[in-house]
Amino acid sequence: MNVEITGKTENHLAGRQEIRFVVKETKIIPSRVEIRKKIAAMVNADEKNVVVGVLETRFGSTEAKGTAKIYKDEKHMKEMELPYIRKRNFGPDKEDAKAKPKAEGEAIPAPAKQGQSHPTTQAPSRPKVPEREGALSDETVAKEK
Repeated sequence: MNVEITGKTENHLAGRQEIRFVVKETKIIPSRVEIRKKIAAMVNADEKNVVVGVLETRFGSTEAKGTAKIYKDEKHMKEMELPYIRKRNFGPDKEDAKAKPKAEGEAIPAPAKQGQSHPTTQAPSRPKVPEREGALSDETVAKEK
């Protein structure tokens, strides 16, 4: 795998360095973890502070273009990056794993059938609309039948 850095930008406001790169000479596109390790080694940064953002590939090509962000510290990275981006790069957080323990055999409610509402949800009530003069009401229509 050959990673070539095509551009660097210092973003002082966000407290990070933004890098554009191209991955070449590879049979398969490497994972974000492998790319993150390679970029961290190239710029002498801590691997925990490097986040691979966009990774674009083309059909039939083994070349990939992407962007990476290198933060000054891990705390700043956690404040700036969205949770799903952190999850893509580092896996689920330890705090998320502790907060959502799944019990074995826990049943997932089945979807409601057509015409039935789920027991935990209720259809919103419709507001009562005043009847206009000359309009047929439900009672009038029922009498005519």
